[in-house]
Amino acid sequence: MTGLSALKAPKKVSLDRAAAESLRGAIVSGALEQGSRLTEVKLAEQFGLSRGTVRAALQRLVTEGLVVQRPYSGWDVAALSAEDAEELSALRSSLEALAARLGAERIDAAGGRAIEAAFEALRVAAENGRVDELVDADMGLHRTLVALSGNRRLGEHYDMIANQVRLYIASSTVVVKNAPTVVERHFDLIDPVLRGDVAGAEIAAKAHSMRSGAEIVAYLREKGREKTESLLEIRTPL
Repeated sequence: MTGLSALKAPKKVSLDRAAAESLRGAIVSGALEQGSRLTEVKLAEQFGLSRGTVRAALQRLVTEGLVVQRPYSGWDVAALSAEDAEELSALRSSLEALAARLGAERIDAAGGRAIEAAFEALRVAAENGRVDELVDADMGLHRTLVALSGNRRLGEHYDMIANQVRLYIASSTVVVKNAPTVVERHFDLIDPVLRGDVAGAEIAAKAHSMRSGAEIVAYLREKGREKTESLLEIRTPL
């Protein structure tokens, strides 16, 4: 059989995959806060699914680094620690620096339009002042740069950490609260790529990731100190 009649209808998404997609969206958007507790019973009731299906969905998210399983105590939304941020910053900067270099080498009119469209989406999101839209647009611009590298394996490796990078970006928007600053920083990122400046694009991408990484690490360490001091105040008798 040839032609369209030979094509098979797409398979329906499994229940555990659908539940994982719903949870993933809530986590990366910030609707479920980092470190919050997840219980199979409540999720099963909410989704109208069995606990086994919910457990399979949570296991999917464990492999993506978005959920952590606690032995004998349940599940937590992954929380980005200072050490996590340092590791992710180093990995992300390496991947995106290579992507920017390759993108600058092969930039053409179509690639330029794709970058400019992604940047315009970021600018509009910044003007609207919605953090979730800004995070979406931020991630979209970085994914566009990775795609323009034309390197399939680079894209596959980036996909493996994409959701963790999204959490990282969301943390970055908390640190850099001034939206125009976010736009300005991304202009500095894309400008050398658009100009075909290979060395400059690599340097700009690495600097972009490392600067936001350093800010997030400092932010998380300060939060850690505040939490420790608060606990000490509670435990220390007056």
